[in-house]
Amino acid sequence: MSELQHTLRNLHDELGRAPELGPDDRALLETVLVDIQRVLEAEAATGPSTQSDTLEDAAVKLEAGHPGLAASIRAVLDALAKAGI
Repeated sequence: MSELQHTLRNLHDELGRAPELGPDDRALLETVLVDIQRVLEAEAATGPSTQSDTLEDAAVKLEAGHPGLAASIRAVLDALAKAGI
């Protein structure tokens, strides 16, 4: 498993451990995660900056109430950047 896939799996796990996450925040993160996974599976180079921007916005929004989840999101962003996505 690549570092990016491992980091993405960790983010999924962290999301599952955040029951107090509001429905809007959870829906936003799940949508972004699905989009990122789709890009990775297709090995496409189109659109990742949109997902990265949305993911960064989610990390900022969640920082105060869910610092662990925000850190996991930022780890995914770092892995995406290292992969050139």
